[in-house]
Amino acid sequence: MLQSHDNVIYNILLFLKETNEPAGAGSVQRFLEKKGFSMAEATVGRVLRDMDCAGYTEKRSNQGRAISADGEKRLRELEEMRWHDKWTEGFLDVFERTDKNYLLDLLEARLPVETTVARLAARRASAEETEALRAVVKEQERLAKRGAPVSALDDEFHRTLAAASHNQILEAIVELLRKKEEYGRAFEKIRRDAGHIYNSEHRKIFEAIEARDPELAELTMKRHIANLIESVSQ
Repeated sequence: MLQSHDNVIYNILLFLKETNEPAGAGSVQRFLEKKGFSMAEATVGRVLRDMDCAGYTEKRSNQGRAISADGEKRLRELEEMRWHDKWTEGFLDVFERTDKNYLLDLLEARLPVETTVARLAARRASAEETEALRAVVKEQERLAKRGAPVSALDDEFHRTLAAASHNQILEAIVELLRKKEEYGRAFEKIRRDAGHIYNSEHRKIFEAIEARDPELAELTMKRHIANLIESVSQ
């Protein structure tokens, strides 16, 4: 999601591009007010000076500022970020609830993605990534013995595994499918109620990665998600 500062930059650049002529701090401030930003003209002036330094705007003597070539490039980047945010929110609206059917749909989507991730990670994980997985598994085991929640570490394990696959598309999909923290908590409660412990399965997946065994990594991940599906289905 675009941070508030980036949102201000985006709106200023959009204004300068659409007006297609130099504008002063006063006219920029009035435009931002219409967009819901409460900023003093002096504050807008400071933002514009920062944008000058970043190369996003150019001063045109006493006429004001115009968008630069770098500013147009930055505007495109921010537009892509806004599009991604809206797309992500729309995607996640489908999974807004945590009832059984929604959780099963989510697991069905995760199955082909995360089994492929596990297979690739067994081939491609660096020594540092393997050690990072080991650390997550050990910490998860430690917390589980104390009866402490482990859903945050479940997310960390799967995100670390996705990074170790060295496939940016799969990593982005895993991040998207795990964006809602309440899903992890819901799965943990279901597994605990069923008497199952996550980290025993995570250790098996990790050991397959450490052994550089793609087939075993894929199989253990498939069993992990199949067990989740069985627990949710009960």
